Amino acid sequence: MVKPTVSVVIPTYNRSNLLKRAIESVLSQEFEDFELIVVDDASSDNTPEVVESIEDGRIRYVRLKRNSGGPVTRNTGIKKARGKFIALLDDDDEWLPNRLETQVRKLEDLGREFGVVYGGFYYVSQRDGRILGKRLPKYRGDVYERLLRENFIGSPTLLIRRECFKRTGLFDPKLTSSQDWDMWLRIAKHYKFEYVSEIVAKYYVHGRQISFNMGKYIPGRERFIRKHHDIWRNPEVLSIHLSQMGLLLLLSGHPEKGLKYLIHSIAMAPFNLENYRKLMELASDSRSLEYIKKILHFNR
Repeated sequence: MVKPTVSVVIPTYNRSNLLKRAIESVLSQEFEDFELIVVDDASSDNTPEVVESIEDGRIRYVRLKRNSGGPVTRNTGIKKARGKFIALLDDDDEWLPNRLETQVRKLEDLGREFGVVYGGFYYVSQRDGRILGKRLPKYRGDVYERLLRENFIGSPTLLIRRECFKRTGLFDPKLTSSQDWDMWLRIAKHYKFEYVSEIVAKYYVHGRQISFNMGKYIPGRERFIRKHHDIWRNPEVLSIHLSQMGLLLLLSGHPEKGLKYLIHSIAMAPFNLENYRKLMELASDSRSLEYIKKILHFNR
């Protein structure tokens, strides 16, 4: 069997109502040389029937025997991938038709030192389809130092050489959040990043992402920080992480822990202007405001 250029991996769990939209956005790509691997994390809804109802020979359906979490589900798809490039899509997000065409062409023209091409994306409200904002790519080349400070890359926009995973490893199942950030940071230690300036995906904001669940998000990010010593050992970089966690905790109804993080952040790097600027960006971001409304709703 001829190997496809791209292996698309969609991990899914109990989102049959959203999964079809994600699958159809892949099948509608202008670039057609791909396989689509849907990895079902032992869903209890009608996910198998949804996948079975879509007739396309490029779809491969894999069902795990027991629920194992997002990183294991993604890793399963990556291990089964046959393409030279891998693209990831969460089951609640969506690609625009130009996504693969523009990025495959870009990555094929680059040297092997480039492991990733990413692009821009819209933040979209799942509730009413309203566009909340957009993020356009800004950083290329050696992005490791920038990734220490912020995750500026949307997971539905990356096209990754498969060899990157062989060199840096797969997603870390020990992290309860920040798995994407951890993965991009590990890849950036060894490879350069490039981008296409177009919007290539829609990232849907709703109340069920890990980032809304402070019980998982904060411990996961704490573990992520401890894992990466270049964050832990740099007061200016660490202060950015602590202040962001503090603000999210404050706004989501955890004032005591939130203030603790903020005070610690300011004490360790009181003149770090970048920290204050990023705090203001987070507080005024329409996506963050939508997050907070959802957090408050789901924590009632």
